[in-house]
Amino acid sequence: MKQLIKFVIVGVLNTILGYGVIFGCMYLLNMDPVISNVIGYLIGLMLSYTLNRKVTFQSTSKSKSELVRFLAVFLIAYFANLAVLMVLIRVAVFHEVINQIVAGAVYVFFSFFLNKYYVFYRSS
Repeated sequence: MKQLIKFVIVGVLNTILGYGVIFGCMYLLNMDPVISNVIGYLIGLMLSYTLNRKVTFQSTSKSKSELVRFLAVFLIAYFANLAVLMVLIRVAVFHEVINQIVAGAVYVFFSFFLNKYYVFYRSS
């Protein structure tokens, strides 16, 4: 449970930094919104990997494959989030905010468990 709490805290910090970079690029540097989004996500992913590696899962592995697995897990969790969101939009009668929250919870679930048991499994 302690790891899950750390994971969520890292996610919140990652989200704050990511949006800070996105909006900073857009409004302070007058960059294109798409380019700003890519930069924000890249920086956010780097922060997420670093903090989850060192703080959440306390990995000591020097393996570069750990980073590759982390990026793969990000994509899997993101597409699970997107699939759930699309189903909820088409089928559910919930408000769109509820749909986003449920889809976000799916992302956190997939991301946490795949990071714990696949990416950082040597440390968990």
